[in-house]
This record gives sequence, structure tokens and C-alpha cells, in this order.
Amino acid sequence: MGWHEAVEDGITIGKDSRDSNCYYPPCHICSTPVYSWTYTRGTKYTCKDCRSELVRQSREEGNAISTDKKQMKLQNALKRISKVTDIAHYNDAIRLVEKSLNQTGWYQSTEEIMVALELIRRGVKAFHQVKIFDYSVDFILPEMKVALEIDGKIYHGKDRQKYESIRDEVITNKLGEGWEIIRISTDNINKNVTKLIPGINAVLKRRKCQSG
Repeated sequence: MGWHEAVEDGITIGKDSRDSNCYYPPCHICSTPVYSWTYTRGTKYTCKDCRSELVRQSREEGNAISTDKKQMKLQNALKRISKVTDIAHYNDAIRLVEKSLNQTGWYQSTEEIMVALELIRRGVKAFHQVKIFDYSVDFILPEMKVALEIDGKIYHGKDRQKYESIRDEVITNKLGEGWEIIRISTDNINKNVTKLIPGINAVLKRRKCQSG
């Protein structure tokens, strides 16, 4: 094994700085000798240049897959919107969202894409996935002073309520006076996305009346 296999396979054998055997099996792609302190028959050795190229190709393929998944989410969002209104109203918004496909931190769900399209269509300034301490807010609407959360499921229980209460307090304290956190379920988005802004305004009005 090792030395004997190298001799049998015609692998170049040398000596390193410590006078120990070192081996130079050929790269399995380009046949360039690859330095190795050991040799095992059947192992695929890869030179530095070929390894770099493989990493580059892998990243490109990964990006392509990621972009394909984003495109699928976008198409799903458009299909759902088209069930409740004319999708032509969103043409400008669609173009803007498509331009951001290759950006990091893209929309995590189909419903987030639907919300983004509706906000753009309505001309509402928004920031997506805003980091506030250890928390991430789905959308920050600065002109409305709203932190908008899109919830997949509404969880119940004292532990969950306590967590949400602490989270909301931390976020609103950071954002400042007058800010509100509004949660909208994904089910509501899918059924009533065109009523998003009127719905937010209604919640703000109701809370103002309750606090006043």
C-alpha cells in the first residue's frame, strides 16, 4: 500500500523537506502532477487550477438553481394575484422584482413576493428583511411607521405569546415612538392582497381609537 502501489502504478515519487516520501499522481482532469504526502490507488487527485475551476462551476450551477427557484416563486405569486385581480396592474412592479432576482436576501416566500408587488404597485416605500438586533422584520414601511410581518401560521400558547411580546417591544423601542407592528397571515395575503394597504390603514385607525 502507498509506496508499493505508487511504484506499481508508475507514480512519481520524491522526497519532501523532512526526507519523507511524497507522491505526484496525475490530476484526474488535466494530468498535471499533484503533490501528495500519501498515495492511495483509486483516489481522484485534483490539481489546484482544476479544483478552482470546479468550485467556480459549482457556484455558477448553485446560482442558476437558486435563480430558478426564485423564478418559480415569482410565477406562483403572479398566479395567485391573477386569481383576485388583473395582473396587468403589476407590470411595472414585476419588472422591478425581476431585476432583483440575483440579489442576496431575496424574498423568502411566495406571499412576501405578493406583498412586495402590491407595495410597489401602490407606491409605498418599503425595506425588506430589516435586521433589528437579533430579529429580522419582513417589511419596514417608514412613511406609515409600520413594521409588517407576514406570518405563515399564527401560533398560540403562553410561551409563544411571551416571545412575541418581548420581540415586539424590542423592535418598537428601536424604531421609536409611533411605530406599530402589524402581522398579516399568509392566508389573508393570498385571498386579499389587493386590500393590503386599506387593511393596514384600518388596523392603524382602530389602534389609534383604542389608545385615544
